[in-house]
Amino acid sequence: MFLLFLKIASIATIGAWILLGLPLYFFGNPPIVGGALVGCILPALCFLGGFYAVCWALHRAVRPFMIAILGGMFLRFVVIGLTFMFLMRSTHIHVYSFVFSLIGFYSLYMVIELYLLHTNNRQPVEGV
Repeated sequence: MFLLFLKIASIATIGAWILLGLPLYFFGNPPIVGGALVGCILPALCFLGGFYAVCWALHRAVRPFMIAILGGMFLRFVVIGLTFMFLMRSTHIHVYSFVFSLIGFYSLYMVIELYLLHTNNRQPVEGV
């Protein structure tokens, strides 16, 4: 299922960059494109690690599964929040393109993750 996530996320990311990145490149300036690129890479890396942990815990008991889901969400928020504060304080990144790209790609990857988890039809583990 992790490879399916990689495939769908890659296709969605390429599609988003074709639809949104090309106009930014041709009509925007390099700092705007740079901010959008960083706003794309940050949630992509967070969701790769988080979804791998969810795939690992998917067919385990309920407790490790819930720890992976909720702990992964918390850890993603912490990593993204700390990285956001670091980038805002120490770099001259274009704030608006970074924030809108971060929110957009985070939402995109969250939808993909929820779709894959929903379609997996996780069966409850007996004896828990």
